[in-house]
Amino acid sequence: MKAFYVTFSALVLLISTPFVAYATWDGTFTGKIFQIHVTGAENYGFRVVLEGRPALCGNNNNWAYVNKSNSNYETYVSVLLSAKLAGSPVKIQSNQSTNGYCEIGYLPVY
Repeated sequence: MKAFYVTFSALVLLISTPFVAYATWDGTFTGKIFQIHVTGAENYGFRVVLEGRPALCGNNNNWAYVNKSNSNYETYVSVLLSAKLAGSPVKIQSNQSTNGYCEIGYLPVY
């Protein structure tokens, strides 16, 4: 009976945890924001570079972006700007886009 309880508890925990915690990312890096770059809405519109310039998604690119067409664009921009101004570390979890650039997919702030 104890084994059933442990297995059932683990299953409940797995089901109740948001999917994003189990998502696979091409890159996951934590650090403070070193630079912010802003350009045209769909030209990798809002870009961030972390201190130390790590490669952010398994290639040589040291910046990650969010485009205006992202459904949560305003929130990403607000959170990233706030983290930069506050000097708070962020964790950028990104995937490589078809052009090889790092698109931000998940962003916790610490």
